[in-house]
Amino acid sequence: MSVEQKRAYNKLKHDLEPWRNLIVQLDSVLTWEKNFYPAIIAATITAFYLLLWALDMSTVTTLALAGLFGLAIDLFYPFLCRFLFSPDNWNGNQEEQFERVCTQLCNLKLMLSGWYEYLFSAKERKSTLFVTIVSVVLLALAWIGALINNLLLMYLITMMLAMYPGVQEKNVFHTIKNYFGCAVNSKIQQLRENNKKAD
Repeated sequence: MSVEQKRAYNKLKHDLEPWRNLIVQLDSVLTWEKNFYPAIIAATITAFYLLLWALDMSTVTTLALAGLFGLAIDLFYPFLCRFLFSPDNWNGNQEEQFERVCTQLCNLKLMLSGWYEYLFSAKERKSTLFVTIVSVVLLALAWIGALINNLLLMYLITMMLAMYPGVQEKNVFHTIKNYFGCAVNSKIQQLRENNKKAD
């Protein structure tokens, strides 16, 4: 880690220190430490978006209420934290988990700021290929957004983002790949045996 990265990590860790208990609990849920956590994530997100759909609020009202909710959490969490989480229960495993989350968040922040500087920097000229690819991707997104309901799109994006840490932690893609690989190999083996018997 460079000096700048270490400084950014220490600042982020210091800023998130009051929220460390909540962050560790949220990380446990998002990485599926228990088998029923994916169902809780899916049910919570689905209930939230069903509520948004049922209320049918305007965008300005939704943003205003989201800001008000965020402000209330920021105001009341320090008081609630004293009752919900005891400082005596904090242990080395939780500290390690908190540091791991801070490292991941710091890396994500550095990556996003690097992409932002690359995309919106006036210093360097972008290649024609880059501009073409970005234009095509943005036009495709605009077409998809016009074709599919925006609330449904946000629901699907939120669900994918919330499930991704658990999918990655549990190697779900690797398991699926192995399962389908074994199934395809067994079918090929059966076809070969059937061809040999037919000959």
